[in-house]
Amino acid sequence: MVNKIDKEFTILTIGWFPVLIDRLFIPIEAKTKINFIHCLMDNPESLSIIKEKYPKPKFISILKAEEEFSIEPDYKLLASIESLGVPTIKSMILGDPYIKNRSEYESFGYATFLARSLKKTFQELKPDVVLASNDQIHSGISLAIAKSLNIPWVTMAFTSIPDNLTSFCCSLTPDTIIPISPQINNKHRSEAKSLVDKVISGKQQVVAYIEPNSFLGRVSMYSVYIKNLLKRMIAGPRRRVELYTAPTIWERVKDISRRSVNTFTLPLKQMLSSPPAGRYIYYPLHMSPESMIDTWAPFYQDQMAFIRQLSFSIPADVEFVVKLHFSDPYNYGYFELKNLMRHYNVRIANPFVPSRPFLDGASLVVGITGTSNFEAAVRGKPVLKFGNSPYQHFPRTERALRPHELNSQIQRMLKMPSPSEDEIVESVAVFMSRYMPGQINDWNRPYELDELDKYADCYSALARYLETPGIKENWYKQPPFVE
Repeated sequence: MVNKIDKEFTILTIGWFPVLIDRLFIPIEAKTKINFIHCLMDNPESLSIIKEKYPKPKFISILKAEEEFSIEPDYKLLASIESLGVPTIKSMILGDPYIKNRSEYESFGYATFLARSLKKTFQELKPDVVLASNDQIHSGISLAIAKSLNIPWVTMAFTSIPDNLTSFCCSLTPDTIIPISPQINNKHRSEAKSLVDKVISGKQQVVAYIEPNSFLGRVSMYSVYIKNLLKRMIAGPRRRVELYTAPTIWERVKDISRRSVNTFTLPLKQMLSSPPAGRYIYYPLHMSPESMIDTWAPFYQDQMAFIRQLSFSIPADVEFVVKLHFSDPYNYGYFELKNLMRHYNVRIANPFVPSRPFLDGASLVVGITGTSNFEAAVRGKPVLKFGNSPYQHFPRTERALRPHELNSQIQRMLKMPSPSEDEIVESVAVFMSRYMPGQINDWNRPYELDELDKYADCYSALARYLETPGIKENWYKQPPFVE
């Protein structure tokens, strides 16, 4: 049974897709009596079409008329909303897969437009909380504006392992989970013990897309690409605001072409198919672009530069193994990978071989924010983390020090004794206790009634938490926003 709230409570969502709003938030609204208003990154003409297709949600647009759209940058305005706990405007731009391809003038202009439009919207609607996503520049700008107006801001948080826990973060880093859920108890410990056993045995794995590695699989993939491109061409030129929320046809064609060339030139024969015999440090690459680095850890977006920098700190008698992501193996070219192997003594692991043996054999695992860090930690491996993540609180896991201190830190971590099983289970139980029962972060699958009930309970818990005396007023006076 869903726990309803007593008082009127308004959540303003930013940049969520209409189909997801209709499937997820309309049922939650009916179950909880929470008032949802949905701000779309769109124009009034498109909004009227969306309202026809989805009549139930309360949609608004970021602009009232096309003529209001201005791309004139206001650098002083943008600098004024940069503050502690908020990504810089430049990192927001470089972390957006579309805006980063625009000129400096256009990208700062669009950021200015968003700042003005969202500020006006927030002041008019006065929501109890702003709910954004982890993607694209509007999420970061909405956080900056919400903070400047002292309006609570959240984004949803999910666990990949296990794949059924949900919560909310108060900023654009995944370790800022709001303390809504109950304190750790014996149920958490029992579930943690079961989860650790499943992960180590391989029964519990991350559900993820795997890039096709067969002729038929690639044919199917390219047929989808061509179909989508044809739809775009038939639709004709888009309105100005839409140029900043999706790639142009030419950008999409260029990216597909680049990845296609990499498909046929990937030096698979020179890659590892099994772990090295001696000691090695293991780094599984992140997908890119992807919010796990673009938004959560923007200073590490250039993973090739990150690998080159880190390689300087690897001890001479330890190998450095980098595994291409199985969902994103063709993002890097032949000469780029060969340069890493030739000049930085990096061993590249084949993306299509199992990752588990590389994790099992590693002397140290390096990560930014990825789930591989969790899988390594529950195996008792030392883990060196560079991003702010919930996975940084496990035994033998440390945040990276400054560059000139990394070699000493790595040397010390390579000598760490393995933690006990009790230590690992307790840390996993604490990790799980920070979340509430929820569902897998897969928006493409339909939701069952009991799953929607879990989501509804999460939002009811958020509303009750925000109505606790002192919470709203002091939202930005707690970490990570303390000056």
